[in-house]
Amino acid sequence: MKLSQLSALLLLAVSAPSMALVTTANRYDVSNINQDIIESRLSMSGPLFNGWNVQYKQGDPWLEGFGYTHRISHEDMRNKGAGLILGYDHVIADSFRLGLSINGGAGKLKRTGEDEEKLDSHWGGANLYSTWKGQRVNVIANLGYLYSKDKPDFSHVKGSSINAGIRFETSFVAGGISWVPYYSVRFTHLKNDNYTDIEGDTIHLGDQNIWQFPVGVNAGYEFTCGGGWRTRTMLDLAVIPTAGKRKVNVSTEDDFYSTRFADSISFRGKFGIETTKGQHAFGLTYGAGAAPHGSFKQDLMVNYQFMY
Repeated sequence: MKLSQLSALLLLAVSAPSMALVTTANRYDVSNINQDIIESRLSMSGPLFNGWNVQYKQGDPWLEGFGYTHRISHEDMRNKGAGLILGYDHVIADSFRLGLSINGGAGKLKRTGEDEEKLDSHWGGANLYSTWKGQRVNVIANLGYLYSKDKPDFSHVKGSSINAGIRFETSFVAGGISWVPYYSVRFTHLKNDNYTDIEGDTIHLGDQNIWQFPVGVNAGYEFTCGGGWRTRTMLDLAVIPTAGKRKVNVSTEDDFYSTRFADSISFRGKFGIETTKGQHAFGLTYGAGAAPHGSFKQDLMVNYQFMY
């Protein structure tokens, strides 16, 4: 065996767990961000609602861009990326709205340490979503698919995710503040395709089924600026218990590895501002999340909606 082939083979042996960690964590993060964006758009805290007076328009094309970072300190993981979501939804009954969105993006995935690994990541997907409003309740549901292709120096690592979620929320006003408490259930299936090394051996990556149960409250204050722009500032805090297979397993012909990419509980906070006038709505949101085992996430979202 040539020295170059031996070096590549040794690199593969130590980098397989690294690749499994960063690619699985990134797909999980992007899937959650897509769900967060859809829920925020259709929430009682969004521009489609005004307290109990629901102002549904007939149809809305919308566009949202986002950037994010995710660090897991005990695993020496540093992921970052950016994406774009384009969607359209339409009222098909007085209390029911149905929509479809497509998304895509790219990122840089990295794990430092003895088995340092860097990958370029690209992804794309779609979400089908709906919302139903009652007198004092709003129900949001979505179903999504995401496909990713991550490229290290010597191979391609492919994978996909399927997610489904439902969110229940209500709203009330107290002390001049609009409060929106909510409870969600999310299911995510992460599929990691096996890949072949330079010697023709197969690297097996395990799949994951994960359940999340976000519980939180959104507090917002509304006011009118000059020129008739209606503006809302908001603070959103949530606790997210998580169950299921939160580790990714890697097996080769001779070895087995397992590494954690998600915690059993995490905490999330968001701060944002949204302004609307006539048929136009603009928003900016910053979010951060942390978990007990050294995980820290940040994201920044910018959105535009045209309502008619």
